[in-house]
Amino acid sequence: MAAVPRAGAISDDARESHVSMMADQMPNAAAFESARYWQDRYLAGGTSGAGSYGRLAVYKAHVINELAYRRSLGSVVEFGSGDGNQASLFSLGRYTGVDVSDAMVLRCNNMFADRKGWVFQTLAAYDAAPVQAQLAMSLDVIYHLVEDDVFHRYMARLFAAATEAVLIYATDEDLLAPGVHVRHRAYSDWISQNAQGWSLQKTWKQPFPAKPGAKSKNNSAAFFRLFLKETTI
Repeated sequence: MAAVPRAGAISDDARESHVSMMADQMPNAAAFESARYWQDRYLAGGTSGAGSYGRLAVYKAHVINELAYRRSLGSVVEFGSGDGNQASLFSLGRYTGVDVSDAMVLRCNNMFADRKGWVFQTLAAYDAAPVQAQLAMSLDVIYHLVEDDVFHRYMARLFAAATEAVLIYATDEDLLAPGVHVRHRAYSDWISQNAQGWSLQKTWKQPFPAKPGAKSKNNSAAFFRLFLKETTI
């Protein structure tokens, strides 16, 4: 499927510069709202970011598609589905994409209207009527959850949504980061303390590594970790 069409003739660099300028203008982390940041970013013409494009997107899709095939995971829910470019590379049966952006949910439902069993929902709509899937996924989201309460609710929602497996692609250590919209977290600590009955099954080494905070469109400090419900091991 083709990449997400972009409005106008604004270049990627100019668009990202504009989005970064928006973030820089935010007064401080205490006043920052991660949901509002992404809603405004998409309305300004921004994308889900470099990790959802190019070789990083291809790599992530390969891991996800192979995992779903090998473990017969016929239903998947992703929290933070974004602009849909990453999802365009998935070969999945039933898929639910959940996002904070009304605009991206509408766009993705139109983009993937021909994919039977695929649906996109706003976070508010999902929380009003949550559904479970065999696999729940989080891709490049956790280190964008700056607020503690938002992070805790997100993690609880992620694990509650999975009946068999949770797949996370993120950094996993507490580190300061440039930019008010990034906060690297040791999310495995949250899992150890709050997700009893789940065990780490596998960790993938990032084939295109970068240091946290380093700017690169083709490299990332994030990596995959798979957690399985202990009754399914």
